[in-house]
Amino acid sequence: MLEEPNLSTQFLYEALSRGKREWELTFDAVPDLIFITDTRHTITRVNRAMAERVGMHPSELPGRKCYEIFHGLMASPDTCPFLRLMKDGDAPNVEIEEKHLGGFFEISVSPLYNEVGELAACVHVARDITERKKAEEYRLALEQQLQQTQKLESLGVLTGGIAHDFNNILTIILGHCALARSISLPETTQRHLEQIETAGNRAAELCRQMLTYAGKSPLVQSEIDLSAQVREMISMLQPAFKKNVAFRCELPPRVPLVTGDRSQVQQIIMNIIVNAVEAIGDSKGTVRVDLDSCTVGEGDADFFGGEIPPGPYVRLQVSDTGCGMTEETQRRIFEPFFTTKFTGRGLGMSAIMGIIKSHKGALQLFSTPGNGTTFKVYFPVTTVSGEKPAGSDDPSRAPGPREPLNGTVLLVDDEPELRSVGTVLLTALGCRVVTAGNGREALEVYRDREGDIDLVVMDLTMPEMDGLEAYHELRKKNLALPVLFCSGYGKKEVSPFIDRDRRAAFMAKPYRMDLLHEMLAKLWQVDRIPPL
Repeated sequence: MLEEPNLSTQFLYEALSRGKREWELTFDAVPDLIFITDTRHTITRVNRAMAERVGMHPSELPGRKCYEIFHGLMASPDTCPFLRLMKDGDAPNVEIEEKHLGGFFEISVSPLYNEVGELAACVHVARDITERKKAEEYRLALEQQLQQTQKLESLGVLTGGIAHDFNNILTIILGHCALARSISLPETTQRHLEQIETAGNRAAELCRQMLTYAGKSPLVQSEIDLSAQVREMISMLQPAFKKNVAFRCELPPRVPLVTGDRSQVQQIIMNIIVNAVEAIGDSKGTVRVDLDSCTVGEGDADFFGGEIPPGPYVRLQVSDTGCGMTEETQRRIFEPFFTTKFTGRGLGMSAIMGIIKSHKGALQLFSTPGNGTTFKVYFPVTTVSGEKPAGSDDPSRAPGPREPLNGTVLLVDDEPELRSVGTVLLTALGCRVVTAGNGREALEVYRDREGDIDLVVMDLTMPEMDGLEAYHELRKKNLALPVLFCSGYGKKEVSPFIDRDRRAAFMAKPYRMDLLHEMLAKLWQVDRIPPL
């Protein structure tokens, strides 16, 4: 009669032992960090993952305080969910960055009660969410980069459109000024016209900066010795700066040549150096200017997060000991007209970014408030030696003969005022003029008067058919017909075609009467050469 209870007891004992082993195996198999504490934050048990994370054996942890082991502190932090559980009876999951354990954790707590319903202990489960947080941060960084890129692109489109419209207006103003100055007028009136022309040219320069920011400014390419350019710019600027700013320069006598627009590269150097000096203000400080050769490898990124194409570069580095910039200021510094100093600063750093992009370069920016700022500008090294000097094949810079013009010009522009002033200017140069309001009308006029038209002066942006489309259609009819593009935008979109066409050229609006004469004469001279 005694054997049956003994068998039952043994069976029950084995079942309990098996359940305990299975629970312990499960407890140790869970990858989350689990530790049980009493109400005084004393650890009573941990799983293997928790022990391994803190670099100890599971048997070493009971009796230690959880805040000491998990947080490396001498008391529970305010973020401890167990404090909230004991106070309110409920505790939501919390996310914390725990530098002591090198990661981010999501912590949940579950109460354990004794036989009379009192809180006796607590189970803490800490899930490592470091990879998830990194993924979220990466996603947010990509979103911010995309937003910044879209913002700059939108500003570029807006800026380019404004510059185009301004250039059309300035063409009318400066064209009439040139006509008025060509006739005999009282000296006082001539001075007024000169002042109007001066103001108009200043506005045109601002438009060129706006087009540079928009990435549509025409480049006059030449080989540039950056070391000589930087020395020249510092020598020119330094006398104008206050004596509280000291310059330290490390400029090797020879660095590889880069290809670019000399005046625009000078603008980069000048703006960055001036920005560094102004960051120092009235305090004593140092501006350091360094130039060196470097090779960019795979994965190197610019300030906006885009990859810098690998290869050889000449790197210009300008550092100051000034006030530095917050992250917010760094994000906004390349916006047009943004300034931390005073109003009316113009495009400044935004134009610089456009120039760097148009030269296939890159920019890096490092700054913290109170610790100064460092700009690094990367210029691709010229890979083909013996570049032609600036403007050697650019009709806009060729001297051109000054012989009187005599021929019929087809003037194509969708703006009636521009057609009107253009007709007067061309007539004053000795040309006969016929006009069209867009590319389609130009083709119709040319079809009707093909034998009479000697040259086409054509706007780029027009309704129905733009200048580029009309150019291709005209080329199907006549390979030898000279075409001069005139636009308030830059040369960029027509360069691939006119750079290979000796009978095509580009002139930016607003154009001067002497330059218009020069360009037309150059094209008429080319017209005497048989087509290829």
